[in-house]
Amino acid sequence: MMTVRPPKDSPHSHGETLLLLSFAKRDHLADELSRQGFRVVAARRAEGIVRRFRGLDAALVVLDARGAFDQALGAAEILSAIVAAKNANILLLYDRGDAGRVRAFTDSGITAMLPAPWCDAEMALAIGLARRQAGSPARPPHPSRQIWWHADLITGTISIDSACEAPMSDAVFGGATRLRDAVARLGRDDRKRAFAAYRKLRQNGGYTAFSQAPQDAAAGGGFVHHLVMSDGRLAGHAEWLANDTGQDNAQPDDATGHLAAFASAFAHCRRLLRDGAAMPAIALVEVKGLDRYGAEMGFAAANILLHDFTRQLDRMVRQELGHSVRLSRARDHCLAVIAPQAGVAGRLALEVRLMAALLTEQLLVKAHHGLSLRVAHGTIRARDSAAAVLARLTRRLTVPQATVDQLDVRSALAEAQIIVRFQPQFDFMDDRLIGAEALARWHHPALGELGGGALFAAAGASGMAQAMSAHVWRLALQAMASWPDTMATVRVAMNITAHDMADPALAQNLLHLAHSQGIMPHRLAVEVTESAMIANPDLAAANLDVLRKAGVKVALDDFGTGYSGLAWLKQLPVDYIKIDSGFARDVHGSKRDAAVLRGVIELADGLGLGVLAEGVESAAQRDQLAAMGCRWYQGFLKSPALDSADFVAFVAAQ
Repeated sequence: MMTVRPPKDSPHSHGETLLLLSFAKRDHLADELSRQGFRVVAARRAEGIVRRFRGLDAALVVLDARGAFDQALGAAEILSAIVAAKNANILLLYDRGDAGRVRAFTDSGITAMLPAPWCDAEMALAIGLARRQAGSPARPPHPSRQIWWHADLITGTISIDSACEAPMSDAVFGGATRLRDAVARLGRDDRKRAFAAYRKLRQNGGYTAFSQAPQDAAAGGGFVHHLVMSDGRLAGHAEWLANDTGQDNAQPDDATGHLAAFASAFAHCRRLLRDGAAMPAIALVEVKGLDRYGAEMGFAAANILLHDFTRQLDRMVRQELGHSVRLSRARDHCLAVIAPQAGVAGRLALEVRLMAALLTEQLLVKAHHGLSLRVAHGTIRARDSAAAVLARLTRRLTVPQATVDQLDVRSALAEAQIIVRFQPQFDFMDDRLIGAEALARWHHPALGELGGGALFAAAGASGMAQAMSAHVWRLALQAMASWPDTMATVRVAMNITAHDMADPALAQNLLHLAHSQGIMPHRLAVEVTESAMIANPDLAAANLDVLRKAGVKVALDDFGTGYSGLAWLKQLPVDYIKIDSGFARDVHGSKRDAAVLRGVIELADGLGLGVLAEGVESAAQRDQLAAMGCRWYQGFLKSPALDSADFVAFVAAQ
């Protein structure tokens, strides 16, 4: 990143600020624009570009696609929402040879364009037209983090623009008005970098930059000085950049904490390929419209929504495809699902598309009409790099379509392709089995076994969601009726979907099915998510109240992944909560993760509710969750989901 300001005595010294993103020709183009009187904040990488634009009082982004068409297209998609929200605009520069591909940029909302080569007059006209298409720039949502300054090399004095805020000026220059005093404030390493930058300017001209560590070591970031020298004046711009522990992590465009996990999963696949394994499968899922959502609702809200979506997709992936499949942040608002084993790879594309369609309906559309998902899938080849795979999949991103024709739900019901498995649940105190969760599975004749997420997504697309739920409940109750008397105390939890919750007769239908199979209500529990209740909370409360009064236990499922878990606990008749599998993995994460988890458990305990943790995969997770006060758990540590006969044998062995 670099920034240029014209000298103080320039006729354009109070020129307009613009953001330049040029992957291949940054320095030359920054020089050209600064000569035309603009304050140029220039970058050659897209990382963090939304955050930086959000902090500028700028009405224009100049996006240079020459020599980097695909990179520029990705940046356009990232920038378009926040640029529109700030009443700003984007001017695209492109090679004439790429004219046939420019349509991709118009699809991203870009209308101002200039092909190369151009003359100064053409550039000035294009900028003027692009600027007039935009409105007045909106003010940044936080205080300015830039200082424009210049130094007279003859007198050795420093001048700072009056528009710069005093706290930032003090942090950078400490009140110094002479260049010598300002340099003396720098640390030893900072001074070395500053003098090296100065020598480069004296020798080569153009632009350069150096970093400055803050005086406060706990400040969570640092300054970058971007310099240009002209006519005996050193002009520049100091920019504050937060590091990964700074407050900017609350903004979705900076959520890069999972990149290491993606790199690790990718490296694991490369090792498998070298050992002769089949090509691993990968799917990329992009949350589209999150920048616009953040601009309207607040970037903290956008980050929370992305976090919730990630947790829910992660849970579905693990439940449907197995615990060896890994989900991680890949870039910006994109998540990667990697399946290293060949058996899962054949189902990955279909199941992820169906999961994406289901989560769009249950989570994103309810949050904001402008949110959607795009999905792509492929394989990882031995010669691939992580960057190459991401670039390839990014070009393929499309809106997921539920393949209802391929997934014939009516035939699945008629031909007994639907089965139920039981995931055992245990007491933390003594590992005693206390119950099970009934999980639907689909033995598809062509695709193999599909999980409940794919099944109910296809059923919903076919208008058969309630019929599918009733069929799964009936299968689970029939299995329970066949169990020996020694299992009469084993409670089985069944899932209630959003389609089920919309039925006023839900409670009566479920109780009638139980009675027809001779199953007493006290042997049942129902698990319902926040997203299933959000459309009609009053109807949800009424149905759950009827079930609870009949003796059925009620669990709030996936607690911590929805909109307002505490509010639901206050409104609904709930006996216990199930914490999302992501919490189990967070138990050995940061202190903050552990504190959040501990707070959830203490909250439930204070309300007289038990806590069941799902997704427990290691003894360390189990022991830590038990120490925090969790009462029950389920997960691969003790057992995967079992069919009815295997579950009976498992209980007998316990």
